[in-house]
Amino acid sequence: MIIIDKPYIKEIDNKCRMSANIIIDEKSVEIWFEVDKAYGKYLTYERSDAYVIGILSYAMRNGHDIKCEQPMSADLFYQIDTYLIDAVYKSSKSLHRTKIITDVCNEKLETANAVGTGISCGIDSFHAVSSHTRLKAEDFNITHLAFNNVGSHGEGERAVNLFNARRSLAKKFAEEYKYEFVESNSNIHDVIYQNHFLTHAYTSSFAIYCLRKLYSTYYYASSKTFAEFDLHNNEFRSTSNYELLLFSIFSISGLKIYSEGANSTRLEKTIAVSKYKPSYNYLNVCTQTAENCNKCEKCIRTLVTLDAINALDNYKSVFDIDYYRKHRQWYFRNMLRYKRIKKDYNEVYPMLKKDIHILTYFMAMLDMFKYSMIKHTPQGIKNIVKNLIGRK
Repeated sequence: MIIIDKPYIKEIDNKCRMSANIIIDEKSVEIWFEVDKAYGKYLTYERSDAYVIGILSYAMRNGHDIKCEQPMSADLFYQIDTYLIDAVYKSSKSLHRTKIITDVCNEKLETANAVGTGISCGIDSFHAVSSHTRLKAEDFNITHLAFNNVGSHGEGERAVNLFNARRSLAKKFAEEYKYEFVESNSNIHDVIYQNHFLTHAYTSSFAIYCLRKLYSTYYYASSKTFAEFDLHNNEFRSTSNYELLLFSIFSISGLKIYSEGANSTRLEKTIAVSKYKPSYNYLNVCTQTAENCNKCEKCIRTLVTLDAINALDNYKSVFDIDYYRKHRQWYFRNMLRYKRIKKDYNEVYPMLKKDIHILTYFMAMLDMFKYSMIKHTPQGIKNIVKNLIGRK
């Protein structure tokens, strides 16, 4: 059983922190969510909603029911309990059918009607921003950019450094283009051990719900298309595969969450972003460092896509384009290797196929053969080989 105590607010220096004690099998941990004082009034301590969403996947994976000391919003409880839990549970082989024990509240919460989205400065993020600027339907234009620390930066000291560096870039963009910047920090990823890849839509929605009195609309930048919706064996797969279900459930009276960009492919989004001039100085897709490293998988994917659409020169301030052009066949070699497992490359490959050398195909095939041999070699044999090499 997981017990969620009543959330409470406290001020720490120039920050406001919402905390709740979470008791898991009689062991108590504190989960907190922190924002600048200016946004403290929007922290939604009146409901257990955020905490239920934040730990729901953990509870289902570890065989726990949930009891709330503070009521949940009636419509959110109904939608999670009636539709979401059963759908996720029945589409898995190992998840627990979690029961939520709580009072419910029908009282509406006042909101500031902010329209938000996360700002990572990546392709998905900039697609959300560029697509919701100067719309005819003005109520859907983005007003606030959120920079949340709920697991995407990893754990430990490296994560702190990466978070701080990325925050500086995001804040600079928000200030230059006149968006309100909502920075938050949380320890949820440190005390509730979850694989971020498998649970990111839950923890990101936790951040949204912590500030539910701020937002009326929120665009969650999706990395998958609606056509890829798949709930089967969801316990082993990214929540991106079933965001369409999650965000329909997490959308309630007074708050609508959209799976933004899920109607477009990666290539289509990159083409749209390449026409958005602010991205030329701010695009940041790297998984390894605060600046684009040019060599990680996401940097490779973005560079070959920009190459395919003739947009490389627009991004000289954020990528080493000269290096890319000098080592173009190396990038193609990696594209050939990755396209077996990542369908995003299948859109780009036909556009670049005529430029790929025969030797590049051969080297890519050799890479894939080596990878297959390593992957399927028993660990015992790997250890023997390492010991033999060590003796030499």
